[in-house]
Amino acid sequence: MVYKIEGRLSNLNNTVLYAVFETSGGNRIDTLICDEKGHFAVSHEQDEYLQTITFYYNEREGHFTVYPPEAGKTVQVKGDAQYPQLIQVKGGRINNKLSEFKKKAESILREQADISGNRNDNQSPNGKNSSLLANINLKLKEAAQEFIAQNPKEEASIILINEYFLHPEDVELTEHLLDLVSPEPNDHYLVKNLKTHIAKTKTTIIGAKAPAFNVTNIYGNTITPDTFLNKYYILAFMALWCDMCRTGIMMLDDIATEYPKDSLEILLVSLDDEMNEVRDMILQDSIKWNLVTDSASQAINLFEKYNVNSLPQCFLIDKDGMIKLRTDNGMELKQTVDEIMK
Repeated sequence: MVYKIEGRLSNLNNTVLYAVFETSGGNRIDTLICDEKGHFAVSHEQDEYLQTITFYYNEREGHFTVYPPEAGKTVQVKGDAQYPQLIQVKGGRINNKLSEFKKKAESILREQADISGNRNDNQSPNGKNSSLLANINLKLKEAAQEFIAQNPKEEASIILINEYFLHPEDVELTEHLLDLVSPEPNDHYLVKNLKTHIAKTKTTIIGAKAPAFNVTNIYGNTITPDTFLNKYYILAFMALWCDMCRTGIMMLDDIATEYPKDSLEILLVSLDDEMNEVRDMILQDSIKWNLVTDSASQAINLFEKYNVNSLPQCFLIDKDGMIKLRTDNGMELKQTVDEIMK
C-alpha cells in the first residue's frame, strides 16, 4: 500500500526540499524539487517501521514533520515557510490532531516565531525579547498541557509531551502527563523513549545522589567525588565560546573568594578540548581554578552523566553527595550557597 504526501509552501527561498524518512532501523534522505509556486509531492510505501518524515527547506533553516498516515491516506501540507511552527499537515489521525493543536495555539506560535527570529531576519533576541519568549513558551506549555488532558487517547498527546516537557525541571510533570495518557498509545515508540528519559533525568534532579565520576584536571590530578569528601562542591559546566558561562556572570568568582576550599570547592567542566587554550585563559585569572577540559572526552562524558543539554549549568552538591541545586542562574547559585554556608 502506498501513501502520498503533497503540499504547497509559500515564501520559499529556493525550490529544494530534503525529506528524511526516519525508521527504527535508520534514516533515508530524498531530495525533492518544488515547482515555482512551491508545490511538491512524494509517494512512499507503507512501512511499519517508519516513524516520521521530516522535510527541511531553505538550506535546512526550516523544517516540518509528517507522521505516517493510515494505509492509503493522502497527506496535505500547506503553510508559510517563514512560519514552520504553523505549517498545517492534514491526513492521518496524528497529523490532524497536531494541526488541531496548532490551530488553537496559532496566535502564540506566530508570536513565538516573530520574537525568536524564525522569519530569517538574522536578529538575535535581546534581553526584553528573551523575557517575552520565556513567557510565550510558558503559554505554549500550558496550551499543550490542556490539549493532552483533553486528548488522553491520542498519540498526538505523546508527541506534545515529547516536544514541550523534556526539561529536567519538568520531570515530575512529564511523568504526570504520561500517566494521563490512556493505554491505547502506550506501545508508541515515544512512550518508551519518554520513560527512559524520565528514569535518566531522575538521576540528576535535586535530592538525587550525584553520579560518580573519575576525571583528570589540567594539572594532571585525578578528581572523583571523594576529592570533595566532607565538603560542599559545585560542578560548573561551561565552554569558552559561551558568554553566559563566564565565572563572573555565574558568580563563581564571588563564591570562590568568599568561601575557603576546606568547606566548598568548585570544579569547572569545560566542553572545549584545547587544553592549552583553556589553561591560558585560566592562568590570566587571579583564582586558581580546578578545571577539566574535554580532552579524551572527559567533559562530554560528564555532560551526559549529569544530563546537561544547555550552558551554563551548575550543580551544588552537599557533604553527603546529594544534589542540593541545579541552576543556570548565578544569582540563584550564590544565594543558595550563602544560605547553606552561613
